[in-house]
Parts: sequence; structure tokens; C-alpha cells
Amino acid sequence: MMEVIKLGVEHLCSKILGYKVSEASTLNGEFYGSALPIYKGKSEFHFYLYFKKDTLNRFAKVLLGSDELNEDDLSDLCKEVANLIVGYSKNLLNERENGAYKLGTPEYLGRIENFKVKLEEKRIYKIKNRTFQIGYKRA
Repeated sequence: MMEVIKLGVEHLCSKILGYKVSEASTLNGEFYGSALPIYKGKSEFHFYLYFKKDTLNRFAKVLLGSDELNEDDLSDLCKEVANLIVGYSKNLLNERENGAYKLGTPEYLGRIENFKVKLEEKRIYKIKNRTFQIGYKRA
């Protein structure tokens, strides 16, 4: 599952935003989070995306033309980035399995200092020395 998410990350960061993306090994500090489920039959995969504010500012500069974000902007941007990455990945999965996957509604998790959700698998990415993490757990 994380391999197809990696393709979604690369699509957003490289193709849409024009940033080189690479995998990173560590992250710390304060993050803003979003969650987005994908459904396949009775199976649920809940994806959790955690972004540093500086990372969101980089996204916003390209997507919105401004990097001055208030709380509502952070919420909208977190949910939209989740839609862009996970939605793209869902489409790739549907190409392989003839429309078997459905996308849920993104949720803004707010500011996060400790990752309370135990993820089954996760990856950390970096653009312009700004990190973010994506992982999932089955429901």
C-alpha cells in the first residue's frame, strides 16, 4: 500500500509543485495533521498525514500563491494535500483492480505534538529540507 502512496507523493511534489522529494529518516517537533480513509469492500485503510508548518507553507506558496496561513487555511490545506496524495493513489489502485477502492472524506486533526495513532506502516518524506510523514492503519 505504501508503494502506491509513494507514487502519490511523487506526483504531488514533483509534477504539481515542482519540488524534488526524497525519503527522510527522522522528524520531530510540531505538526499539523489530516486523516483520510480508503475503502475496499469491507476493508478500511485510514491514512494519517503529518506536516510541519514550514512544509505546508511550501505547498501553499505554489498552490495558493501565499504562504501566510491562518488556522482555517492550515485546515483546508492539510485536507487538500491528503486528497491530492491519497486520491491519486486510490486512482492508481482502481486502475489495477477495476474500481475496487472508494475514497472517504478528509479530516483535519489540528496541531499535533505527539503521534497518538499507532501506524502499521509509515514513511517520512522531505522537500527543501522540510519533512512530512504519511502512514496508515487498518480499521
